[in-house]
Amino acid sequence: MQDRQPGPLTVSAEIGGLGNRIKSWVSVMRSGNDWRVHWPVNKYMPASFSQLFLNKCDIAEIPPQAQVYKSWRLDILPEDLEHLPAGFATVGAGAHPIVRATGKAWWSLTGRKSDRYQYMLFPKYHSKRITRADARHIDLEYGRIPDYFRRSFVPLFREISVKPDIALAAEDWATANIDKQVVGVQVRTWRDEPRRYRKYHLPAMKRLHRLMRETPDDMRFLVVSDSDDIVPQLAADFGEERILCYPRKTSRNGSWQSVEGVSEDLIDMLLLSRCERLFASYLSTFSETAWWLGGAKADVSVF
Repeated sequence: MQDRQPGPLTVSAEIGGLGNRIKSWVSVMRSGNDWRVHWPVNKYMPASFSQLFLNKCDIAEIPPQAQVYKSWRLDILPEDLEHLPAGFATVGAGAHPIVRATGKAWWSLTGRKSDRYQYMLFPKYHSKRITRADARHIDLEYGRIPDYFRRSFVPLFREISVKPDIALAAEDWATANIDKQVVGVQVRTWRDEPRRYRKYHLPAMKRLHRLMRETPDDMRFLVVSDSDDIVPQLAADFGEERILCYPRKTSRNGSWQSVEGVSEDLIDMLLLSRCERLFASYLSTFSETAWWLGGAKADVSVF
């Protein structure tokens, strides 16, 4: 990344959930400007910034002259373009879903000779407001992402400083329970969006079961989800001795309704980041952010 002279104030102002906001925060770190984070408490986020993190970079209001970065996507800067060909992205990129679906069908029929479309399980359209026409995005592309971007972003994710009680809870439980024999499993059910629940979650569970069945019997699974139903379901199917989960005090279904709930969501994210292999829900920035926090090196299978 080229050296820059400090520019105007840039503010991360993404208003979505935990993964979306962390990605936006890291993006403004790369801006080359003075930067801050605006972290409003809303229906997607019950906790203030200072209730989760130690970094002294949050502001209560956005100054009128500030540049605002309000996107869940990792920002691609002008100097990045030589490292990322046009048309790189497949997950939620700018091309029409029919175009991408046709491309994926041809890729499959010709033997999947590249890694293209590896993580695109469904065509998915995103608003032009957050999509580059040249499909130069790296979001949700995991192992396809060029090393240049991993070297650029991973050190910035490492600058995130979680509050000690949250970090210690994750560290203690991970030390006692996570080793090379544990696969991280993150299940986004889209329980709050019936259309996505039907389109993404229901068929995804069939693929997840296949991935888990193909995993050696001596491997265990750390399960994280937005639903309280998933852990007992997987324990019934694969045996309680193979299913791990952090002993939360709050409901997963209602984690977005309390500071304690989202704090335990952050613990779950940190635990996933410790796994060397991940089974990740399609389109979930929760597992994506965990992957970045873990150094962007875990082997990922998307379901």
